[in-house]
Amino acid sequence: MECRVSELLIVCAVAGVAVLAAPRIAAQEELQDAATPTEIITALHEAIVAQAAGSSEQSLEQRYEALRPIVERTHDLPYIAELSIRRYWDKLSAEQQQRFVAAFERLSVMTYVSRFADVTPETFAAQGSEDEGNGRVQVHAAITRADQDDISLDYLLQERDGMWRIINILADQVSDLALKRAEYHRVLSNGTIDDLITELEAQTSRLR
Repeated sequence: MECRVSELLIVCAVAGVAVLAAPRIAAQEELQDAATPTEIITALHEAIVAQAAGSSEQSLEQRYEALRPIVERTHDLPYIAELSIRRYWDKLSAEQQQRFVAAFERLSVMTYVSRFADVTPETFAAQGSEDEGNGRVQVHAAITRADQDDISLDYLLQERDGMWRIINILADQVSDLALKRAEYHRVLSNGTIDDLITELEAQTSRLR
């Protein structure tokens, strides 16, 4: 179940160079500090579709570099990384925290890149949003599939420093953050942060 949900979360959550460059620049220009939660999710979906459109013409690294700025802008990856190992976070040195966040960010971006090869503009359906309070908003969407049930996507965004960013994604009501916490805590309960970083780097390599 964990494997399937993790893939769904990423498959659900993003051509020649010219095709990729245009959405990348547009997203950076459109996503100003005042972008709304819905605009953030729309920009992410558009970037995912653009990346998929050029997947046959670009190398994995080119697609990674094209998509990375959008993923980093729409997600609060350092915050998610910290939340995923909160019980252990304060016990790490600043250098260990930085290395873990860097490995987490690389895996997050590469997962988006590697999982999105077949999405189209019709794949994503917006379904509104709701205020969760405490500076958080949930944006609802779905992955539409012709011969299977749709996959519900609930993006939880938090406002920090005047900008909205994703801090969790639920696919069919299963939390990606909860899955990461369970996986990472299993590693850390029997190992070290270096073991976890090595595992994240290995997962990134397997996606190449």
